[in-house]
Amino acid sequence: MRTEFDASKEYSELLRTSQWLNKRKQILKRDNYRCCNCGSSYGLEVHHRQYHIKKRTNGYHKPWEYSDNNLVTLCARCHQVGHNNYKIPVFTV
Repeated sequence: MRTEFDASKEYSELLRTSQWLNKRKQILKRDNYRCCNCGSSYGLEVHHRQYHIKKRTNGYHKPWEYSDNNLVTLCARCHQVGHNNYKIPVFTV
């Protein structure tokens, strides 16, 4: 049985792949290397506005499989505040 820790560990490994690092770089560049919330240029992260579960496999999309409009640059502080205050929607696609 997979635990939440296993899923989190697997996800963190995906965030170290070249596919994600390339997608991340693309989003940071699009957003002019600034947090879209507060304008900071420090501690930048790319946030998924929503998560998608594939109907066929019942598994989540890989982090880099999302369209650009579902990704946004945030500083670490704004990213954490957002996760603390809002639940990220999950859609079956």
